[in-house]
Amino acid sequence: MKFIYLLFIALFVAASPAYPAETTADAVYTVSISAENMRLVRVKAEILPTGNMLVVCPEGANHLPDKWATFMRNVSAIDEKGQTVRLRHSGDGAWHIPEPLPKKLILNYEVEIKHDQSKWPFGSKEAAYARDDGVFLTGAALFITMLDLQNMNVRFDLPQDWKVSVAWEELTNEKNAFKANNAEELLWIGMLAGKHLERSTKVGQLEVVLAVGQDIRQSAEMLDRAVKAVLPRYVKIYGGEPVVQGSPLNKFVIIVNVDKDYVGGGAVFVRTISMMLTDVPQKTSEASTFSWQHIITHELGHLWDGQSFSGESEEVWFQEGVTDYLAYLVQSDAGLIGKDELLKVFARKLDEYVPVAGKMSLTKAGSDKGGNYDLLYSGGLIAALALDVEIRKGTQNKKGIADVLKVMYQNFAAKGQKFAVADVRKIAGEVAGKDLSTFFADHIDGNKIIPLAQYADAMGLSFSKAENKTVLKRKAKASSFQKATFSSVTGLAF
Repeated sequence: MKFIYLLFIALFVAASPAYPAETTADAVYTVSISAENMRLVRVKAEILPTGNMLVVCPEGANHLPDKWATFMRNVSAIDEKGQTVRLRHSGDGAWHIPEPLPKKLILNYEVEIKHDQSKWPFGSKEAAYARDDGVFLTGAALFITMLDLQNMNVRFDLPQDWKVSVAWEELTNEKNAFKANNAEELLWIGMLAGKHLERSTKVGQLEVVLAVGQDIRQSAEMLDRAVKAVLPRYVKIYGGEPVVQGSPLNKFVIIVNVDKDYVGGGAVFVRTISMMLTDVPQKTSEASTFSWQHIITHELGHLWDGQSFSGESEEVWFQEGVTDYLAYLVQSDAGLIGKDELLKVFARKLDEYVPVAGKMSLTKAGSDKGGNYDLLYSGGLIAALALDVEIRKGTQNKKGIADVLKVMYQNFAAKGQKFAVADVRKIAGEVAGKDLSTFFADHIDGNKIIPLAQYADAMGLSFSKAENKTVLKRKAKASSFQKATFSSVTGLAF
C-alpha cells in the first residue's frame, strides 16, 4: 500500500472560511465529460494570474516526458477581451504567459484519460483510469494552474444520470460544484465520476463517503460495514478525529474499483483513498496484505499516522510499519480477521523481514520506498511489535504503542507539525518510563536485526518451522506475565 505525501505546505495558507458560490474565486474550472467518450475530458479554466507561469502538479508523474501534461492536448488561451494569448510551452509540464499579463486568462484544453495504459510505479489508482460506468480522476491529471492560487471553484458538466464523489467542499445551490481552498487541495485529490454507488459513515464531525464501481456493487454493504467498524476504533486509539494541517477533516472519500491484472493496494491523497482490488471483495477471516479489509483498514489508519501528523523520508518505517501493525490489531478487534490470524501475520512479516534485514537501517530505507518495501513495511511492523512489547515490559502492561500514537497525535496533529525519529524515541521512552535510546540506535537508526525471538518469548510464544515458514505458537508453560503481555498486545486471550 502506497501512501503519497507532497511537500506543498510552504506554498499554501490555512484554509479560508466557507464562502457563497457567487464570491470571486482566483480560478474557476469547468470539467466536461461525456458518456460517449469518457476518456476525453474537456477543461475550461478562468484564472486571475499571479505570475507568468502555468504548471501542472509538480509531483507524481516525474517518469513521464512532460509530467502530467503528457496527457493534455490542444492547450489554448485568450484574455478577458477574447484576444488570443500565445502561451509558450517550455516543457516539463509548464507554460510561459507573455507580458503584459492579462487580468483574466481563459484556458481551454483536453485531457486524454490514457493513464491506465501507461506504467505507473504504484498503479493507475494514483493517476486516472476509465471503467464502463465512469472514470476515476485526480486533480493532478486534470488541472493546469498556479501553485499560489487560493479559493478555486470546480464545476462538473456530466451526463444527467452521473454524479461525482469528491471530498471538496460543496458550493451551495449548485449541483456538482465545489471549492478547493488552495493548490494542494485542487491537485492532490481523487474523484470518481459516473454511475457508481455511494455509502456514508459519520463519526463526530467526520463523514466518510464510500464510492464503489458497479463491478463490485454487490459488495458495497460489506465494505461499508468494515468502514463503520474501523473508524470508531481509530478515533478511540488516537483520542480524536483526523485533522488536516491542524484543522478538522470534515469529509473523506474512499474510492474502490477492481482490476484483475493488479496486485491490489491503496493510495492516500488529501481527503481521499483510492483503492484498486484484484477481485470482487468477498467475506473472509484470513489476514492478507492485499485483502480488501486490510487495504481499507491500513489506508484509513493513514488519516492519523501520515495525514494528521507526518514525518520526512526517515520516518517512512513508522508511517507504514506502525500503521500496518495497528491495522492488523484493529482488524482483529473489529472481527474482520480470525482470532489466530495475528500470529500468522507476525510470523509471515518476520519471514519477509529477515532476508532484507541487517543491510540497511529502517531510517535510511525510507529514501527508496518502493525498493525497500519489505524492510519498511514488514520490518516496520516487526519494529512496532518489539516497541509495543518494550513499552509493556516497562509499564507492567499498563501502556503500549497506542499510547505513543495518542501522544504524537496530541503533540503534532493540532499544530500541523512534522515529527522526526528523535520525537518517536523521546515519546516512546516517556510512555515506557525507561530509556529506549539503545533500541532505536540498534534497530531503527542502526542495522542490527530485531531479535523477535526475544519479544515472542516475552509474549509466551515459541518459534518453529514448517515448509520453510515461521510458525508462532503459544507456549504450554507460559508465565502469568507472558500471558498478560500476549493479551495486552493482541487483545486476545492466551
